[in-house]
Amino acid sequence: MTPYRAGLVLSFGALLAPSAAHAHLVNSGVGPFYDGALHLILSPMDIVRLVTLCLFAGAQGPQSARSAVILAPAAWLLAGVAAYAFGATGSFGFANAISLFLIGGLVAFDLRPPPAVVGAVAAGFAGFLGLQNGMALRSDGMDWVALLGTAAAVLVVVLSVTALVVSATAFPFRVACRVLGSWASATGLLSIGWIVAASR
Repeated sequence: MTPYRAGLVLSFGALLAPSAAHAHLVNSGVGPFYDGALHLILSPMDIVRLVTLCLFAGAQGPQSARSAVILAPAAWLLAGVAAYAFGATGSFGFANAISLFLIGGLVAFDLRPPPAVVGAVAAGFAGFLGLQNGMALRSDGMDWVALLGTAAAVLVVVLSVTALVVSATAFPFRVACRVLGSWASATGLLSIGWIVAASR
């Protein structure tokens, strides 16, 4: 057997070798702070919900976007701390689906409520997600440092995406944001349908 074929066989064998699987949290090996940040990055639906919130906040203009950028990570962190402190438990599938449907609809219809309402929506939506995130981290046996890592990742995502949406004023980009909002709303509606169908 040639060295090339031997290397190919060894590489293929390494790919088939069993390894440990983690349902929620991947241990990065660099500490709980980064494990918490990875927990957000490796949760696709959390990213979808967070980006949808950023699309909504950014479409409202700089003033409303500033309040959302401040309130959303703070509410996420406070709700996560509450989940740790009080040992919150529960399942929020239906509430997640409805909230994604509603906030995606706000983006799709390009609704522009007053800045105070935008801040309240951002804080409420992010707090709801932060509560679930804190519950997940606590159930995985992670400590408070992981929660801080998740909050830091939320701050980076919210700040980056919201700033991008605010700064991009071209008509095609605005249309693309509304299309993404409609997809998020459709995803929420589909999830509602699945949950209702499964409960029958």
